[in-house]
Amino acid sequence: MYYFGTDGIRNKAAKLLAERIPFMLGKALSKNAYKILVARDVRESSLDIEKQLCLGLLEGDAKIYLAGVLPTPALAYIAQVEDADFAVMITASHNPPEYNGLKVFGRCGKKLSLDVEEKLDASLQEISREFAKQTDTHFASATANGLDDVSADVLSDDETTGPLKITLSPEHRIRIVEGAEFLYAMHIKKMFPRFDGTKVRIDCAHGCFAELAKRIFESLGVLVSAENDTRDGSRVNVNSGSTHIEEFAKKVQRDEIGFAFDGDGDRVLAVYDGKVYDGDAILLAIATLYRIQGKLKKKIVVGTELSSSRLQRELAFQNVALLRTPVGDKYILDALNNENCVLGGEKSGHIIMLDKGMTGDGLVTALTLLEVKKTIGSLPTFSAYPMLNLNIPAENPKEYQHSDEFKAKMSAAITLFAKHGRFVVRPSGTEPVLRITFECFDADEKPIFAKLKKLFGVD
Repeated sequence: MYYFGTDGIRNKAAKLLAERIPFMLGKALSKNAYKILVARDVRESSLDIEKQLCLGLLEGDAKIYLAGVLPTPALAYIAQVEDADFAVMITASHNPPEYNGLKVFGRCGKKLSLDVEEKLDASLQEISREFAKQTDTHFASATANGLDDVSADVLSDDETTGPLKITLSPEHRIRIVEGAEFLYAMHIKKMFPRFDGTKVRIDCAHGCFAELAKRIFESLGVLVSAENDTRDGSRVNVNSGSTHIEEFAKKVQRDEIGFAFDGDGDRVLAVYDGKVYDGDAILLAIATLYRIQGKLKKKIVVGTELSSSRLQRELAFQNVALLRTPVGDKYILDALNNENCVLGGEKSGHIIMLDKGMTGDGLVTALTLLEVKKTIGSLPTFSAYPMLNLNIPAENPKEYQHSDEFKAKMSAAITLFAKHGRFVVRPSGTEPVLRITFECFDADEKPIFAKLKKLFGVD
């Protein structure tokens, strides 16, 4: 696919806007949809992308529901409640502030199937070709007369659907949705017992869970210390959150459990007993709970090609198999549905529990870990095999992967180290790099890692 990567569309925000990708996506979605929900993260570019997306949606007959700033899992839940045809989350997830993107959910907040995603990507390419034949007159006119400030419109004809208040704008066919965050919070609290007296430290990455996560934890009796707990688009994920957990981990006390979210809230990493508890450790912990509760009827947990071989081994001790997929939550979800399983996730902390929701939810994952501790007294210990992650710069990662230069280096690496571990090679879906991962089974990985870095020319 040309536009869609492992988790939606993602790039530098300026590039997305300049190439009119939000507008094209809106136009593509509006051809086959009646009701579309839109939410955004805290990034400074998110509102501009929302406006451009809405201009595209207005090209068709779709009714547009703007929910404002929400965590990604909250949008997926509201899309389910509201029986939406599509939902679009404007976010670059764990990436730095200058990036942005568009995650698309299908009917009732479900992840798009690969087939639907491919058709949508093809539609975007067709619209792009049409643009290439036209002048900028139409788009510029639409922008000038479009959504300067939807919230400032004269609004009328309020409607209420349950706890949600939806205010209509007759001029733009746009609904302003209020109460979505409250409804999501109520939904989360109903799923869990109280955790009175449990001490938790959270890092909200200045993202969508800032303020909200603390309120939900405290409503369940948790004692919370929070940092990076203001929504700030200029600082989202900057030296904070799940992608920068090392400094946060040092602050987590022995009587606390730490949780570091990413910018849009669909993933979390934990800190327990002084160590970082990554997605593999989280899967082991939840699998242990689910096995006790009788939820692992198929005795299968779904991971990815990057999941630790140690996870596979620890699950085997519980008579549970690890099924691997390519990296990307859509592949995990497909495998869960195809195998009729309930639990899967990625090393990054993107965990899917189909008994609790249809997409990754960092807050649900964190609360489930508290449930594990409450049920069995502690979290399972987990020590992964060491992994080396190399990013090889490449203007076109997919092409470079098949080049003679890279094949020669990879062949040399396999000859030297195949007996010492496991290689995974994959082109990045969001950056101009080819990613190489080597999982080392040796007791002393440092000399092997040093030789691999030298072989691939990476410091």
